[in-house]
Amino acid sequence: MSDDDRDAPASSDLLKPRESLPWRDEGQRLGCWSALAFIDCRLLRECRDAALKEEARLRAVLRDSIEGELASLPAARARFWFAEYRFIEKLLSFPQLMFYAPAFLCLARMMPRKMVICRRLLVQKYLARAELPESRFIARLCRQFVRSSVLIYPDERLFAAADRFIAMARRSADQSRAGKRRRLAMLVRALQMMSDQEICERFQTEDEYRRELALLGALVRYYRLSADDVFRLSARELRIFLKIP
Repeated sequence: MSDDDRDAPASSDLLKPRESLPWRDEGQRLGCWSALAFIDCRLLRECRDAALKEEARLRAVLRDSIEGELASLPAARARFWFAEYRFIEKLLSFPQLMFYAPAFLCLARMMPRKMVICRRLLVQKYLARAELPESRFIARLCRQFVRSSVLIYPDERLFAAADRFIAMARRSADQSRAGKRRRLAMLVRALQMMSDQEICERFQTEDEYRRELALLGALVRYYRLSADDVFRLSARELRIFLKIP
């Protein structure tokens, strides 16, 4: 057994869930753009595919219900909004879709297609001014954010969400193996340093929190991250990571 094999469980121990956290009973939020940073790797794609497969039947039932509700709209309008739903569907977990479905149907009935297009252009121009690092990965994230954000966030929160996305994209720009391992160590360390209240504000539901811990634990094993990789990070490095402008 290698040193990395012996260290991996020790680093995973850092991700044990805290008990008796002060969770609130409020409704959940849409979390597809709430991540501090993204790690693009085969493991996460496989995890996502497995989750989609597990939820396939429930997603199909909800999709049919959405399509049925949209059928009352003029044909061209119904096709546009159903395409938007199919796009949003790929970004959200099933519980998030259930939470979002009533708001989506309300938008479909009230928001003109022209307004959707105009809001996309505004967000696209806003991101362009940020001069984000150029890569296929960042470009794909930007396209996904532009299309989804104008449907997920209300006007008063849209550009604040864009600012958070810009910071997240900058943290996520380096997708080399070394960059991913360092980013993973930062994410583990950040969770460890959060107060109970900060964890509840960050995740809002215990299920969301535990799913994040399980995913990070899988990544720790995948990248053979040791406890030392996490603990050698300084508080200054963590502050810089979390406050990238």
